[in-house]
Amino acid sequence: MFVLTIIVFVTLAMRGGVMLYYFKYYVGREDLFSIFNVCGTVSTIVGVVASTPLAKRFGKRDVFIVGLGLTVVFTAAFVLLPRTAVALIFGTEMVRQLAYGFTIPLLWAMMAAVADFSEWKNRRRATAVVFSAIVFALKAGLGFGGAIGGWLLAVYGYVPNVAQTERALQGIKLRTSVYPAITFALAVVCLFFYRIDKRLEIQITDDLAERRRMYAPTGEAPVPVPAP
Repeated sequence: MFVLTIIVFVTLAMRGGVMLYYFKYYVGREDLFSIFNVCGTVSTIVGVVASTPLAKRFGKRDVFIVGLGLTVVFTAAFVLLPRTAVALIFGTEMVRQLAYGFTIPLLWAMMAAVADFSEWKNRRRATAVVFSAIVFALKAGLGFGGAIGGWLLAVYGYVPNVAQTERALQGIKLRTSVYPAITFALAVVCLFFYRIDKRLEIQITDDLAERRRMYAPTGEAPVPVPAP
């Protein structure tokens, strides 16, 4: 989960930081950027709402894998979209955000599952350690993603506020599509090493509940001890 979180947030920072440039320089319609964000956010909310019932039916890990796998496909599809196909760009992004929306609540729910697994395995609760480590990974991912994104723009010769060369436009396009698709695909690979599927999660929940029942106070009044 630590590695997965770093990769996911590297990708989010790397792609999110270039979308304004994509519309300003590649599409040539900077005025559409705000509407693009609103449409993507609406799709994300729909995916988030649908995530819980899907996770209950199929398990958090499997829904995460499918959602992130579809995100890889629709992110990579941006490399095929011509700059004049504005409607297709919007439609692809909305489907992409819908697929990614499935994963957003699951990341945090799976952190809690890791804390439960730690207690189940080691008989010690380490919630604070688990969450602090993964939140550190989140912040590190955002930092690294921003740095990597800036480095990629520089490599392709981006110069702000001027007409971009074809090489620079290609770099913006790749940073919108191929590069984030690759890193999202690495995150999918990480999920195959995450062993807490639906069956194991149910077992962990039942075992922990049984342990807590064993150690819970019975509620019976103490037996008085006669005076000597």
